[in-house]
Amino acid sequence: MQLRWGLRGKVLALSSLLLLLPLFAYQFVVEMENFLREGQQQTLLGTSSAIATALHERPSLFNEHASFLPNVTKGQDLYIHNLAQSIRLDANNEDWGVNRGFKNSYQNDPLEGQTTNTDIYTKTNTNTNNVHFNQLLGKRDGFLYAHFEVSNQHPITRAKNSTQVTDNDHLIIAMSSPEGELQRYIISVANDGWFNAYRYPQHSIYATNLTREKSIQGIWQSTKQGYNIELRMPLTLLGDKLGFQLNTASTLDSKRVDNVISTSNLLDINKLGSVLIPSPEIEQILLAMRHTRARLWVVDRHQRVIAQAGDIHQATGIWPAEATNDQDTSFWTKIEARLLSPLYALLLEQPENHFIDKNQHTTQLNNNLVKQSLDGKAATQWRLSSDKKVSILSATHPIFVHDKVVGVVIAEETNNGIITLRNQALQKMFSVLLGVIFVAGVLLFLFLSTVINRVRALRDQSEQILDNNGRLKDTFSASKHSDEIGDLSRSMADMVQRLGQYHHYVEQLSSRLSHELRTPVAVVRSSLENLSLLPCDAQQQKYITRSQQGIQRLSKILTSMSEASRIEQSLQQAEKQPIDLRTLLDSCLQGYEMVYPQSTFEKYLGEETAMINADPDFLVQMLDKIINNAVEFSISKQAIVINLVKLPSNLSYVGSKTASNKALGSPQQTDHISLSITNQGTLLSSDNNQDLFQSMVSVRPASQQHDTHLGLGLYIAKMICEYHQATLTIENNSDLTGVTVTITLPLMHS
Repeated sequence: MQLRWGLRGKVLALSSLLLLLPLFAYQFVVEMENFLREGQQQTLLGTSSAIATALHERPSLFNEHASFLPNVTKGQDLYIHNLAQSIRLDANNEDWGVNRGFKNSYQNDPLEGQTTNTDIYTKTNTNTNNVHFNQLLGKRDGFLYAHFEVSNQHPITRAKNSTQVTDNDHLIIAMSSPEGELQRYIISVANDGWFNAYRYPQHSIYATNLTREKSIQGIWQSTKQGYNIELRMPLTLLGDKLGFQLNTASTLDSKRVDNVISTSNLLDINKLGSVLIPSPEIEQILLAMRHTRARLWVVDRHQRVIAQAGDIHQATGIWPAEATNDQDTSFWTKIEARLLSPLYALLLEQPENHFIDKNQHTTQLNNNLVKQSLDGKAATQWRLSSDKKVSILSATHPIFVHDKVVGVVIAEETNNGIITLRNQALQKMFSVLLGVIFVAGVLLFLFLSTVINRVRALRDQSEQILDNNGRLKDTFSASKHSDEIGDLSRSMADMVQRLGQYHHYVEQLSSRLSHELRTPVAVVRSSLENLSLLPCDAQQQKYITRSQQGIQRLSKILTSMSEASRIEQSLQQAEKQPIDLRTLLDSCLQGYEMVYPQSTFEKYLGEETAMINADPDFLVQMLDKIINNAVEFSISKQAIVINLVKLPSNLSYVGSKTASNKALGSPQQTDHISLSITNQGTLLSSDNNQDLFQSMVSVRPASQQHDTHLGLGLYIAKMICEYHQATLTIENNSDLTGVTVTITLPLMHS
């Protein structure tokens, strides 16, 4: 079955090219996104450059001593974190918040270069007491806070009323003063509770002549694993050096404190670890730039964070939308909110604010981008978050002091702002395009439907203007539209009008010729008759006889030409009556046997009556034409079979009936009766057998071409069948031995 490809399908297929518009719009927005990314890089680089400009040539903001160190060592060089909330001195680190994760761990084995004074501590070769501690450092409100979680299964406590502070577990604090001098303090307690530190004498390593330092205070609390120490001291005491040392017993059965766990060498200020405290001055500068909506960092030459401002989860790079009280309640806005917005949210990548960033609470930025800026070059770089949900843009710019790089400014933003702007542009553009496509599609569909309906009406009108015989039966209504289809309609109307005139002329031609030729034919006939009465020889008589035969053939032709017109006019005035078709056929066949003695007829008419509403004279005339054709085309000594069969009401007649159907059928309700006339002889060669029912169409073998045949017999039979609401078909029989003519007539019901 061939697929029909109509105008509507073709136009809709072509109009589907409009769907490429959203694709082009998407490509445009993607290019716009690339420009936005480049613009964001330049903007963020400008932000980092502006902050770096505010920090240039200000050496007081940086730890000059630490800046000239070749490298820093984690655990030895200490970092003081900013504390988000107030700390309560209770030896519990629950209130340290996220800073609990920034701990340094120290084991029994001392750091390289660590030395002990054998006059104070005796180092043993066997260390069976596995002592270690975790250290937390932070600052808030001008104080340095420190928390130590010590694991020691056999701590040694100081005896009551003892003046010795080194015979038990104790903690030593060493730092440089703001003036650059080494200061050492010791924390030693006899029992759990509140304590104050003791200060070593200046330039002394011995714990004698100690003085109480009330500004350094804290609490000592025993635990199942050992004990916790939490203390605080004013930042005004602290310079740029800091170290801690825990002294405990080395063995389980030892009663002497002879084991040292130290963050660095506390006896030499030059070997003491550096300390980095986030600069409040730099943080104030960064806070002044918080309108940039970027996360800002400042790191020193060792990539340690000395100031930070902003939250990367809010650093989208765009300003927040202002809240408005005016709510758009238009119909299109409701459509966008209920239908399009959920679809856009499903198809488009959405900004993600809940993501994991590995640098969220870091104290050191060790990456190639920072190293590149430490070499004096500004740079930008895109990277994915730890969970790969968002892209983060980093822009760095070096900070110069006396033409030397002392630090780097890092500004960071996510691509959420670009995604938001891109989605807004896509949604607005897609919404407009969808609206345009929808309106254009509806208008195009309506226009196309109108055109198709007009074309279909033109087709239906052209099909219905002709009857089954090809005659014009109605006038053609011309369109009043001024377009091409209207022009075609008016052209067809004019063509139909001319064809109608021509058909009328052709239809009247036979009667006019018949009327005009009868008088000359009568004159010639009478002249030949008179001539034949005169004396003439054999040769003259021969020519007279041939002329008389020609006149007879011409008269027969004129009679046949006028017969069709007379029958058509007579049918308009005929009156039907109930007749028994079986009785009529039986009577006619008896006459045919006498008229055509050379032919044999086999009839199967059954015993039941077959009442129909018809004009018997016209039915007999129709049978005469069909029987005459059957006799002419039959092979000699082959019977012509006439079969009458009632058809069930739920069946339609198909093909010819053979002699095997010898009864009128069962007494069930029937609607139609079929009369088939089959002769054995020449087969039909034309594929379109129904053309034989047209006027002036005759298909005969060469042996019969000398007879007068105008092809009006089956044409007249067809007209009579149509008058009786019957159908007439002609086709080769199923055995391909001859031709069957079938007439199906409606029955009358009692």
